[in-house]
Amino acid sequence: MSKVQLEIVTPERIVYSEQVDMVIVRAANGDVGILPRHIPFVSPIIGETVRVKKNESEERIKVNDGFIEVRPDKITILAESAVLSD
Repeated sequence: MSKVQLEIVTPERIVYSEQVDMVIVRAANGDVGILPRHIPFVSPIIGETVRVKKNESEERIKVNDGFIEVRPDKITILAESAVLSD
């Protein structure tokens, strides 16, 4: 399965930068599942949790007040704050 680069960035640092299989986020128009080669778009993030699927496992990352930019080869989330789950 192909991968897409995900970066979650806050004003202080890059919180997450990995090749992933899928990202699920609540955007302005509802929940969006983003796979590699997704069409480009930009949206505010409405929900607080970003779900990241990678190698048959799922991580949850809490974000606060953010935007998502999607390109076919890269997903960038710009957030006021972000916390990785344990």
